[in-house]
Amino acid sequence: MNIQELDFRLLQCFAALLNERSVSRAAARLELSQPAMSHALGRLRHLFDDPLLIKGHGHMTPTARALELDIEVRALLAGAERLVSRPAEFVPATTRTRFVVMTPEFVEYLLAPPLIAHVEAHSPGVDVAFRTSDPEHAPDWFENGEIDIRLGWVTDPPPLLRVKLLFRDPLVCIARRNHPRLKNRLTAEHYTEAAHIRVEQPRTRVSTGAVDTAVAALGGRLRIALQVQNSFALANAVAQSSLISTVPERLARVLAAHYPLQILPLPLDVPDVRIAMYWHERTHKQPAHRWFRQLLAETAREL
Repeated sequence: MNIQELDFRLLQCFAALLNERSVSRAAARLELSQPAMSHALGRLRHLFDDPLLIKGHGHMTPTARALELDIEVRALLAGAERLVSRPAEFVPATTRTRFVVMTPEFVEYLLAPPLIAHVEAHSPGVDVAFRTSDPEHAPDWFENGEIDIRLGWVTDPPPLLRVKLLFRDPLVCIARRNHPRLKNRLTAEHYTEAAHIRVEQPRTRVSTGAVDTAVAALGGRLRIALQVQNSFALANAVAQSSLISTVPERLARVLAAHYPLQILPLPLDVPDVRIAMYWHERTHKQPAHRWFRQLLAETAREL
């Protein structure tokens, strides 16, 4: 069989003939003339080298080959229909779907409460799963659809990723209130000599790298006396020790509202933390993804 001789309309004729078991009824079904349908049946018999339909008493009987082909033809027609049909309208209030977001821990801490409050009120069928930042596996996870959105700052994103900057945040220092050495003032000397607390990498790699570069330019190196897994442990440890920590300002304000902390300007020239949203080109035009990206952007704007 020459595949170039097979067209979509001919497959529709085949399906109608198998459904109706009659040339005249199949022609009426597709709004064709009976001669046109007879011609189509002739072409099909030639292409598949099989009678396909045999005349009987008041109807036509499909051959074994026709019954085999019927399954494949229906699948092809259904696939073609899906290919050309418009996607179903996305209705946030009624749709059930799930989004997976890779994000730095502090962004999750800030973003999750207002995000889920909006989802719970307006889109109760939407589920959101935050995943710990993993720069090494992120490209593969984007490709195979394991993650939908990545939040953070990627210095050299792959070409198939789209990007939108969400916010910038200066780095500040947090220390316990009534710290015996700081007196509400932090000098570069105090900063480089103090013992520090950090959240483990790779989640803080970009910001800590900028700090370490600035300290190295002064001829120093920070002592990381304690490394913890999350911001809760960090804030609790800072509040109960003389150690200090460097965090984004938005996070510092939230932590200071729950722990006895003071916020001090960072005595180093370091760039702001930049948090952007990345998504794969494959999902760029999908209505559900467009809605979720807009929701993330609006929520980040209000932080």
